[in-house]
Amino acid sequence: MRRKDRELRDHSQLLAILDGADVLHLGLWDGKEVYVVPLNFVRIDDVLYVHSALEGRKIDILKTNPQVCFEVTGVHEIEPGAGGAHCTTRYESVIGWGTSSVLTDQGQKRSVLSALNKKFGASTENIPDTVVQRTAIVKITMERLTGKSNRSNND
Repeated sequence: MRRKDRELRDHSQLLAILDGADVLHLGLWDGKEVYVVPLNFVRIDDVLYVHSALEGRKIDILKTNPQVCFEVTGVHEIEPGAGGAHCTTRYESVIGWGTSSVLTDQGQKRSVLSALNKKFGASTENIPDTVVQRTAIVKITMERLTGKSNRSNND
């Protein structure tokens, strides 16, 4: 990391940024090109979960290459400053790497869907069996995290 003064090293800060973010950008490699897709997600312990259709490009790639990279952006705001040289962005972000797998256990899938609903303020009760059955839940075991922020006005 070039700007060591902006590096976040406290693991609890990184997890707080993950928990506060609504969208995770998931990076996948299909052997020919990178594919990045924005997804809603939830963290449970040191694991991230995203939901998906049962079929599609994302699932196809994950079946052949389970290694992923992901990014979330927390607080962010552009400060134009007094002149062009003073424009800056206030931000916090986390980039991570991990290994994915697709859950098959219906009870685990239901539990993750409930956790997703809870995170986004939706009902956690009465998730129909048909919804659980037609939804893929991708588990991402986090292996490494880095974080960076520019929160101060001292630039």
